[in-house]
Amino acid sequence: MHSSIRIPLSVALALSLFSGCAPQPAPQKTVTIDSTLPVPSMNGYIADITSAAFEWKPIEDMRVVGYYVYRDTPGGEDPNLHRIATVDSRYATHFVDSDLKPSSHYQYRFATFTSSGSESVGSETMVIETLPMIAPVSFFQSVGNMPRSAKLLWRPHPNGKINGYEIERQEANDQKWNKIATITGRLNAEYIDRDLKDGQVYHYRIKAVTYDKLVTEPSETTKVITKPLPPEIKNVTATNNLPRAITLSWEKSPITDLAHYNIYRATSPSGSFAYHVKLESTNFTDTINEDGKFYFYKITAVDKDGLESPLTSVAVQGSTLSKPQTPIAYEGKVVGGAVELQWKSGDPRTVNYTIVKTTKTSWISRESVDINNITATSFRDADIKPNTHYLYEIVGVDSNGIRSVPTEAIELIHEVK
Repeated sequence: MHSSIRIPLSVALALSLFSGCAPQPAPQKTVTIDSTLPVPSMNGYIADITSAAFEWKPIEDMRVVGYYVYRDTPGGEDPNLHRIATVDSRYATHFVDSDLKPSSHYQYRFATFTSSGSESVGSETMVIETLPMIAPVSFFQSVGNMPRSAKLLWRPHPNGKINGYEIERQEANDQKWNKIATITGRLNAEYIDRDLKDGQVYHYRIKAVTYDKLVTEPSETTKVITKPLPPEIKNVTATNNLPRAITLSWEKSPITDLAHYNIYRATSPSGSFAYHVKLESTNFTDTINEDGKFYFYKITAVDKDGLESPLTSVAVQGSTLSKPQTPIAYEGKVVGGAVELQWKSGDPRTVNYTIVKTTKTSWISRESVDINNITATSFRDADIKPNTHYLYEIVGVDSNGIRSVPTEAIELIHEVK
């Protein structure tokens, strides 16, 4: 604990000792607060990665039959503390909460209760922080160009909680990761994978495993090649001025046994590039049903043996044509029983405008209509009724029919007494 317990007990030992005192959560019910009941006096806590142990001073009051444990949920919509467990013994002085999230702050409060359902005032709120998840293996690499085998090397994990490792492999034609080896002993740093196929690409990653079976995130992926791959694709270009499409082009691969090209796509240059499409030509038009959408692309060449070249080292950025800018300086008023609207163009691409006219037919009902192909930057609407509320929005439209984001709506009414 922070005072008398935290120093002599390790986290693992303390949680092991406390685990027998951990009760199951009980359903919440309405209770009566009795201010005369003793309030639990907390000695402290020990936080681990996914659990926390608490200790309090014994309660001698014979009215007390147990304890209620309250906790919040980090990141939840409700910031309040809710009852998560019931300790059904006055003599208990420990509680372990498990299945917590690493690197998270939790608030706890404890209260005593009686057999009649009365509950004490809650203890002082304890704010704890669980420990971060153990970092992945920091260094992992492979030695390729070996006959039907791959040599894997890693730096032994520095954390003493680590008991061993799990090694996973992914074959080039299979997206599934398969565990191929379990290595016992933190200081082990090498594994040789045998009986591999000729002319194949293999991916490997390693996970560290603690004594209590917690598994870290995987390391960075390493790739082993048992035959030289086709060279990297060069001179990749992507457009940024086509409506709802991005066209890619690149230099033809020099290999003679080319089967096809693979295109990979991501939403950021450092993101995860996912397989998108394969084709045999050196250009591709990616149809995208969204304006101003950015994608990053990498391209590979695949030979007839299924060997794939490295991803292009630099991702090429492409985008669909963005929406025109919204019209500006928008104003409107009622003059002589008609609505007069004026605005200025927000984008030289704009060729006409659409006016979105919304009529408030009741407090909750509205009807909208688009008035299209307005080429001027003003509009007069005489089709209005007295004492009726109207909303007007202006949308710029370019030659491709791409619409801008509408202006803020102006609400007008022709008041007639």
